[in-house]
Amino acid sequence: MLLHLPKFQHLLHHPDIHLCIIDQIKIIQTQLDTFDNWSLIEDRLNSLQYLCISKETSDVVVQCYKQVFKRDIWTYADLLCVISVKLSEQQLDDVIEFFMGIIDKGEYVHYRCAESIAKIALKLNERQLNKVFKCLMNAFESGKITICKECAHALATISSQLGGKQLDNAFQCLIHRFPLYFYNDDFQTDLIQFLMKLKEEQLGDVFKFLIDGLSDEKENDGVRKKVAELIGKISMKWNEKQLIDAFNSLIDIFNAIDDSYDAFNAVREAIAEITVKLPGRQFDNAFNYLISRLNSRNNAYYLFIRLHKDWMKNK
Repeated sequence: MLLHLPKFQHLLHHPDIHLCIIDQIKIIQTQLDTFDNWSLIEDRLNSLQYLCISKETSDVVVQCYKQVFKRDIWTYADLLCVISVKLSEQQLDDVIEFFMGIIDKGEYVHYRCAESIAKIALKLNERQLNKVFKCLMNAFESGKITICKECAHALATISSQLGGKQLDNAFQCLIHRFPLYFYNDDFQTDLIQFLMKLKEEQLGDVFKFLIDGLSDEKENDGVRKKVAELIGKISMKWNEKQLIDAFNSLIDIFNAIDDSYDAFNAVREAIAEITVKLPGRQFDNAFNYLISRLNSRNNAYYLFIRLHKDWMKNK
């Protein structure tokens, strides 16, 4: 059944067939509370995503998904995210209201709701994005919910789409309430996009935050490695002063850090990425400094090869 439904979408809009579909969805809805076989229930729920062909059918499908929420939030949330592209503005409002209304109902539910909000955010309009952003920020401020990596991701995703003051507020919130977001592997691509949208003055705060984290010898090697990698990736957004400051800070750390750590190699890569972005005279000064000051011949050789490759690539 699932294999053939997508092929016949054009037929499902016929008035007579449309009425039959609504009746069939309602029959499935009544069966959901009587079925004991979860595989059978899941099969019915999966088939419903192909029957969201109108506001009327989508309304009943959403009701069906809500009906099984307490039995399996994972399936319910996944299916709602799948059909979100087919929902009307009002239906999306209802879905958002539902998720925001239960986001504080235990850690398991909280995690799933935050993850779903981040996915659905890509389908929302500006009014809806502002509404969700305000709800999340108020919930964090009031202590109604404790920010987690999924919440942080949702906040970053929403504020990236909104920009302006919301982007700045989200950045400050993440820096002070959940700095671990900047070290998380799960959302690196989205994090880079988020940071790239920050203004120059905000990037100064990012720079200080990252350098402080990298300089902290009490921080574990894995975190320092992630920080160094992030510094290199976002260096294309920094102005000349920030690049010079980053280079000087990284050199200090490079000379002090044990070369057996993973962070050592990441710092070396970041130095190479930043050096090649320095303007003419500053690049010459940095290059000459590296020649005269790097202690290990192997490290110097590696760094020079790396710089040469980047320089040739950017010529």
